[in-house]
Amino acid sequence: MIEAMECAFDPLSCHEAEVLKLSMGLEDSTRRTIQETSAILGLTVYQIEEIEKTALAKAIKKPLSNLLRQAKVRTQRHQKLGNPEGRPDLEVAVKLLKKAYHFADLLSFAAKLEDK
Repeated sequence: MIEAMECAFDPLSCHEAEVLKLSMGLEDSTRRTIQETSAILGLTVYQIEEIEKTALAKAIKKPLSNLLRQAKVRTQRHQKLGNPEGRPDLEVAVKLLKKAYHFADLLSFAAKLEDK
């Protein structure tokens, strides 16, 4: 899970990463409200909401969708080629699905935090 979280922050700007870390309590296990995050970063509540929405899409939703799409393409190619020619595609599909699982796990974790 920690590896997935580190990968999720790779495509984010400094502001996006900081907003998610504060709102999810990743720095010190203290979740901050939007108002607290706004005060800490010196941005408006609206700006924080927009940054958070964009950051979550960049960090989790888009990569997850891409991984699933790539796994589907690899699986279809394996089905078309059969064994042994398509075996490498199947192996890649399994790896992609494992990564997708980690991202989905992270998304589930983030959703649980939002519900609190």
